[in-house]
Amino acid sequence: MTGQAIEPVVALDRLELRRQDRAPGIGSDGANFSRAMGLTMLGASYFEVRPGESAFPFHVHYLEDEIIVLLSGEGTYRFGDTTRSVTVGDVLGAPAGRAEWAHQLTNTGSEPLKYICVANQTETNVVELPEEGLLRVHHRKSGGHESIELSKPGKAQA
Repeated sequence: MTGQAIEPVVALDRLELRRQDRAPGIGSDGANFSRAMGLTMLGASYFEVRPGESAFPFHVHYLEDEIIVLLSGEGTYRFGDTTRSVTVGDVLGAPAGRAEWAHQLTNTGSEPLKYICVANQTETNVVELPEEGLLRVHHRKSGGHESIELSKPGKAQA
């Protein structure tokens, strides 16, 4: 961060959101804002998810804890084998773990679901997508992310 300006205050309504479509029904408009604040050990992003969509597939991070704070809208939070209705003011936990703690937030309302996600930042991020039989490994380094995807043994690809 040496030499870079740090912005200690960020206005969510002025973020430049970028659309990411990951698969049918999986997509969001969002922006990371922790980098502009100079944060290196904590990641924070703002998301807007359209009705009927989830920002991410059912997944779990092996090394990163996440907290999700719902700002507007309503949805369902799938965590392991359970599903709960969630709404404005709810705070969702997604601890680092294995497949039994996989999670997914889906917008079940008629308006955009808006939330902030905060997570510790590890140099290497290992993500399991248990329903897809995949492990994704992302190495964070300056200039971008390197990523590899591995099929888990015993799980056939769709």
